[in-house]
Amino acid sequence: MKKELSHRSHELKALGWNQEDLIRYEDLWDYSQRWGLINLEREDRQFLKKAEKLLPKIQNKKISIKKTIEEKSYYLWLNFYIDEIKIFSNSNIPKNKYGVWTLLIEEEIRLLKELQPVMGLPDTLKAKNIFEIRKELINKAFREFDAENNNKSFNFDEVLNNSEKDVGKNWKSITEKDPEANKTFPIIDSANIEKLRSAIKEDLSFYMKNNYPSLKKDL
Repeated sequence: MKKELSHRSHELKALGWNQEDLIRYEDLWDYSQRWGLINLEREDRQFLKKAEKLLPKIQNKKISIKKTIEEKSYYLWLNFYIDEIKIFSNSNIPKNKYGVWTLLIEEEIRLLKELQPVMGLPDTLKAKNIFEIRKELINKAFREFDAENNNKSFNFDEVLNNSEKDVGKNWKSITEKDPEANKTFPIIDSANIEKLRSAIKEDLSFYMKNNYPSLKKDL
């Protein structure tokens, strides 16, 4: 007999079994679970098999484990880039400066955790167009937040292609749709970080809430 967590006498009772047979079933079931069906008398084994035939089979349900946002490929892709950019920044930008790209990706990651989009195919297709928001925010950093270009640039394509980390096979460069971004690496003074961060969060949040299917309230 298949191991079960408890006997099913309540189901047999619903089928019309009398109390005497139910008690016998429960006692034999307990014994078989502890010592094995083979150690019962032939008559008792037949009794249990009779009960088993009457009971509906227990369906083995597959447990679907939902991935957290931190386990989604898109999140891991952003996290890969933020790690690489921070390593680059530690050695290549002045101590009193901060990379605009660091702020862009940090805020997108924070919004993913906060808004919890599904990030299935419909969401990720829309996420591909975030490059336009990033491009405008980089321009805004130059216009409004006194950004300047760092004397050393960060090559987004090479970092992904040359990585020894276990990166996703389908991942592409974050600058795939804006290759010009590889030519500059804007930095801002530390005094302007929070103002630019706020502008980034506002623009990214607006785009995500209004374009990601899983976040649209009217669906």
